[in-house]
Amino acid sequence: MKTNSIIKHLDKSLNMQKPLFITKSIALCLLIVCAHLVNAQSITTNRNLVGMEHNLLFDANNRFTVTQTGSATVELDRLFDGKFQPSYSGNGVTTNNPTVILIEDLPNHHTQAKAIVGWSTRYWNAKNFKIEGYNVYGTEGWRTLADYTSIDFSSYEFQMQLPSGSYTKLRFTFYSATGENGRIGLSEIFFLHPEVSLPYYGLKHGWELRGDDLYRRTGNIGIGIDDPKAKLHVDGNILANEIKVQAQTADFVFEEDYQLKSLEEVEQFVHKNKHLPDIPSAKQMEEEGVGLSEMNKLLLQKIEELTLYMIELEKNQKLQLNRNIQLEKQLIELNNQINKLKNE
Repeated sequence: MKTNSIIKHLDKSLNMQKPLFITKSIALCLLIVCAHLVNAQSITTNRNLVGMEHNLLFDANNRFTVTQTGSATVELDRLFDGKFQPSYSGNGVTTNNPTVILIEDLPNHHTQAKAIVGWSTRYWNAKNFKIEGYNVYGTEGWRTLADYTSIDFSSYEFQMQLPSGSYTKLRFTFYSATGENGRIGLSEIFFLHPEVSLPYYGLKHGWELRGDDLYRRTGNIGIGIDDPKAKLHVDGNILANEIKVQAQTADFVFEEDYQLKSLEEVEQFVHKNKHLPDIPSAKQMEEEGVGLSEMNKLLLQKIEELTLYMIELEKNQKLQLNRNIQLEKQLIELNNQINKLKNE
């Protein structure tokens, strides 16, 4: 009887603790799962390339030399913009007339621990293709990196680790594709090289970082304006300690064959046009603006012309002074003769 009572008491205690036990078990499982998730997070390292941020070919058509041959062409801009928006050829790819995309002038940097090359598409993937790289490390020459010329490839993306080397050229040759009438689709061609390419290097709309210098190859820059009309177009003030302009010289004024207008001609021109010869009118400057280099040259031209006028004026003054001196001497001589006659 006493034993049965003890057993019933134990059962009752266990039933009361079941909810607490289950709650603790669930919490422990969640902690274990979270720990695994944290440990399973992948980041890009020298040997583990996770994303596309170190794609050396971003904006390759502007940063390197990219050519495309073959009748089935795709838009090169789309292959290197990082958007993965595919471009589809208008014609079919054939073995006799393959599509060849050659990328040259890549930086001479060894692949070191790991580098990956490949391509991607949404539809109409390449079925037969070859990827080659020009290695300049050790034995120089072209290497076949991937060869699917006789083996059909069926995936919408391809990537492979490059053999150790330094590749200054890459050549993608596509012989056939799965699209309508053999047409091919390509979204992105990539060369992941973490030890040479900064994250998203080249995806700054044409900007490049060269050492400590920020460089842009093409296009205009607008600050405070939507449609810049020059390499740098600022709608507002610019504050600088110094501005250096590659100005033109006006030393042609001092050449012997330079036709210097007389002051009388200048006077007539100013009276008629209300501005100096060779200088734009106020209306023209207000409408078109003033180029610092050109205006600096024109102002220097006027200063040099003024210098010539001053030199000529000084010559005339010296000539006049000499004449005055001679006249004064003659006058003195005449006075002496007159006085002499009076005394006789």
